[in-house]
Amino acid sequence: MLLRIFLIVAILAGIGVIAVSQLKVKPHIQGIIDEREKNLAKWQQEEKNRKQKEKELAATTTKLNQTTKDLEETQTQLAGTKSQYEAEQKRANGLQANLTKTQGDLKTAYQDLEAWRLLGIPVETVRLVIASEKKLRVANEALEEEKKVISTELTKAKRTIAELTGPNEDPEMPVGLAGKILVVDPKWNFVVLNIGEKQGAVRRGVLLVSRNSKLIGKVRISSLQADRSIANIMPGWKLGEVAEGDSVLYARY
Repeated sequence: MLLRIFLIVAILAGIGVIAVSQLKVKPHIQGIIDEREKNLAKWQQEEKNRKQKEKELAATTTKLNQTTKDLEETQTQLAGTKSQYEAEQKRANGLQANLTKTQGDLKTAYQDLEAWRLLGIPVETVRLVIASEKKLRVANEALEEEKKVISTELTKAKRTIAELTGPNEDPEMPVGLAGKILVVDPKWNFVVLNIGEKQGAVRRGVLLVSRNSKLIGKVRISSLQADRSIANIMPGWKLGEVAEGDSVLYARY
């Protein structure tokens, strides 16, 4: 019976302790809960603010990219406009130069016209004089061409006369006259050369024949064409067999 009383007392004492603990701990726990709720609300608000800032940052970045693109396009348009301006400026300068030249030519024409007016010469007379001068110029040019032809024929005639009546000397040809042998006829001892009157070759002219800088012989021109000539291999000067492709050269002694 006494043990039961002690047990009841102990139970009542524990209940009392628990009650007292609840009364003291509950406010503290509630404070913790309130602080947690407050921190949670604060965190949620900060998270909301962060997302809002990220959204604003993304919008700002997009706007900045668009602004950068617009700026680049503007710079491109500005460069194109500048190039067009420079081209137009250059064209305007050219037009101004042409205008200045035209004005100068016009002034000169006025001065010439005034000079003719003061001379008292009719325009028709001037026209006739100009036409006559043109005819005289054409006639003079024709005479010059005829003079060249006559001079060439005279030179040929002098060479022919010299060949027939003059001393037996080798005629002179242009220094440095050179060519190639195109055809060789060993039976009749003549060759065809790729040089003629246009290059300065003359009848009876003598040319050295060489191969690889080695003297092979001499040939004397017997007949001429504009760009070809026939030459005979000179007896006593045949130091080797003359062949197609050998070089010929005039050398003055």
